[in-house]
Amino acid sequence: MEKMRWIPPYQLTVAVALVILYLTLLPKPFGEEELPLFPGADKIAHCCMFGGLALTFFFERKRMDKPLNIRQALVAAAVISVFGIAIEFIQEAMNLGRSGDLFDSVADTVGAFTAVPLCYALHWINVVVKHRP
Repeated sequence: MEKMRWIPPYQLTVAVALVILYLTLLPKPFGEEELPLFPGADKIAHCCMFGGLALTFFFERKRMDKPLNIRQALVAAAVISVFGIAIEFIQEAMNLGRSGDLFDSVADTVGAFTAVPLCYALHWINVVVKHRP
């Protein structure tokens, strides 16, 4: 992680969030070409995108030697879930060929919260519990 010190704090997280915005808000982010997908592939994509956003945020906190505790990680996952829900509302309001989908929001939330135990296992989330006397 020492080699990544030159990257400013949260720049990776912002980059991932911008990619998510591009992929979710543009009417045809891959151009006119249709990608052959299986049923439910878009839900898996949403889960991976928002899980990836959470993973990136937790990694950056660890990289800065400021890992979150489990409660803070759950709050961060909730904020990322709200970001996903907001995108679905924006898609509906934009009326550009994308439609908001409740199940996309569920997939976003599952992805964000799935990152918490994964990062806990990787020790990107502070596993040391401090007891108050």
